[in-house]
Amino acid sequence: MCLLALFFRVVEDVPLVVGANREEFYARGGEPPRILAGPVRAGAGADQTAGGSWFGVHDHGLLVALTNRIKSQPPAQARSRGLLVRDLLACPSAKVAVNGAVSQLSQDRYAGCNILCADSKDAFILHSGDWLRVRPLPPGIHVLTAHDVNDESDRRIGHALWWLHQRGYRNATDCVDALRELCAQPGNGDPPMCLRGEKGGTVSSSIVALQTPLARTLYWHAQGPPDRTPYADVSELIKELTRPH
Repeated sequence: MCLLALFFRVVEDVPLVVGANREEFYARGGEPPRILAGPVRAGAGADQTAGGSWFGVHDHGLLVALTNRIKSQPPAQARSRGLLVRDLLACPSAKVAVNGAVSQLSQDRYAGCNILCADSKDAFILHSGDWLRVRPLPPGIHVLTAHDVNDESDRRIGHALWWLHQRGYRNATDCVDALRELCAQPGNGDPPMCLRGEKGGTVSSSIVALQTPLARTLYWHAQGPPDRTPYADVSELIKELTRPH
């Protein structure tokens, strides 16, 4: 399923802060963020099964992230959605990435998914299930799982939106602290943000605070469920992206 929560133009010192829990079979947990080579280099998690990614930032400041979505009739030989994420990370901006995603998703090559394409200027969600919709996001707090963005009929989305709106946000640090706490919530009477099942659950978590200039961007990653695994600072990946090569 996966969980995404983001602050878009909520505080003055950072345009975008995104927290993401990856939910997957434990046997397919994925590798920690690293530099992915390509037409545009990106710092992203790596899925060794299909070669794609689920969450990454490229060297021009575009962030792309993926969640699952139900599709009643997925194609028999679907292309990996993680490969689509890598394709989109080659685009120069969120607007260009959205156009590329629409072009690919319209061809019925993929299982259902939701995709976030965001940079310092624009943020979009694509819902690709039994129909394809593009949702430009206004400034504010937004939450996404396997359903529509901010759909409070999903109890996890409803709880996350309520919980995030109980706090005040002065700067990027406040946003990051809130996402770290939210992504690690195991439930305790509320819907869990960090899932744990017999064969799968939350396998990792990433948080990015996108800064201008890009070299100041902050990136944390927990290679395991964040209720049990501490976040490590992997911001050096973004600094490496900005160095001449």
